[in-house]
Amino acid sequence: MLFLSLYTPAVKQSGPPAPEHLAKLGAMIDKSMKDGSLLFTGPLGKSGPGGAKVRLVKGDVSVTHGPFTDSVLMGASGFALLRAESREAAIRQIEEFLAAAGDGECELLQVLDGPPQA
Repeated sequence: MLFLSLYTPAVKQSGPPAPEHLAKLGAMIDKSMKDGSLLFTGPLGKSGPGGAKVRLVKGDVSVTHGPFTDSVLMGASGFALLRAESREAAIRQIEEFLAAAGDGECELLQVLDGPPQA
């Protein structure tokens, strides 16, 4: 099963993380990549001028450029694509991540796989 995890720290950092913190996260990420439970991870950019919403309504395409104050991802600072045998296994992976990352919250979404449904 595939899952998308969105991480929001409890407190926004004003500067770069401490080297010790980065080393702890790096070790956890390396371990998870090697065992196949973490497929991809990275930071999320803020909803600034680099973002856009592309919408199709009755054949007409419109593009709205960011920033967006109503984005559901406004607080999230990072993401991870996880592979797990179950939702409970994915939750255990997130618990391990949070132990390394520190106070914060992860939202877990299952990525549905298989052929598109008609």
